[in-house]
Amino acid sequence: MTPAPPRSGHDTWDLIETALRQLAGRRGGWLGDPLTAITMLASLIDQAERMIPASRAGIATALGTSPEQAELQYSPRSPVRDTREPYDPD
Repeated sequence: MTPAPPRSGHDTWDLIETALRQLAGRRGGWLGDPLTAITMLASLIDQAERMIPASRAGIATALGTSPEQAELQYSPRSPVRDTREPYDPD
């Protein structure tokens, strides 16, 4: 059985908006400031990625991509995902 592809809609919008408001309340931030909103959204994305209970191959299958592309997107060691460290392809 092929898994359903990821999708977003009103239900996911409502959940993310609620999570952002709650996080802003906990951290004392104001979501009217674009930088604050982006930082908090990035925090939620980071935490969500850490909660993915699948291997890179499983992620690739679910997203309809190759394991290599899934690795680039979701691995903490990926030079594409994390640009805080220098990347040397050799």
